[in-house]
Amino acid sequence: MVMPEDKSIVIENGSNLENLEIDELNIANSELYDLRFSETLFNKAVFSQAKIGDAKFIGTTFKDSDLSNLRLEKSDFVDCDFNKCRMTGFQGSGNSFLDVRFKGCQLRLSQFRFAKLRHVLFEDCILEEADFNTAELSEIAFVNCDLTKSDFSSSKMSKVDLRSSVINHIRVGIDSLKGAIIDPTQVNDLAHLLGAKIEWKK
Repeated sequence: MVMPEDKSIVIENGSNLENLEIDELNIANSELYDLRFSETLFNKAVFSQAKIGDAKFIGTTFKDSDLSNLRLEKSDFVDCDFNKCRMTGFQGSGNSFLDVRFKGCQLRLSQFRFAKLRHVLFEDCILEEADFNTAELSEIAFVNCDLTKSDFSSSKMSKVDLRSSVINHIRVGIDSLKGAIIDPTQVNDLAHLLGAKIEWKK
């Protein structure tokens, strides 16, 4: 069982909460299962190093919160927002994200392997060395993000918009790249995938 400092809300296995605004919840290093949150706002919450399994988040917002190294298992996020959150090392592998928006988040070294992402927006996020290997990505927009050295190897991509983001040294298979949308100026950043060097003719 986990209880916030103000003693007003109790989070425990099997918790089902809705239509709440929760400030400064701290469940760092906790292990919780079978959670349901609907139309809930977490403001300045701390989920770092926690493990959460069999959870469902619907219409839930995380604002100015710390989810660094949070480990998720068999969990679903539907119509959720992550605003200005610290999410370094966030472990979302194998989970589902539908109609989710990440804005101004630090997602360096985050993991989305085998995850299913559909209609997801990443805006103004740091995603350096993020791992999307073998993930399923459909209708994804990366807007003004830094994807340097991120890994999309073996991912299934459909309508993945990379045009306004930094994609230096990303790893992506040729088949996966067919589902990406890029700007002509980014072609040189992907030339290494073909073993080619692109330069202007003198």
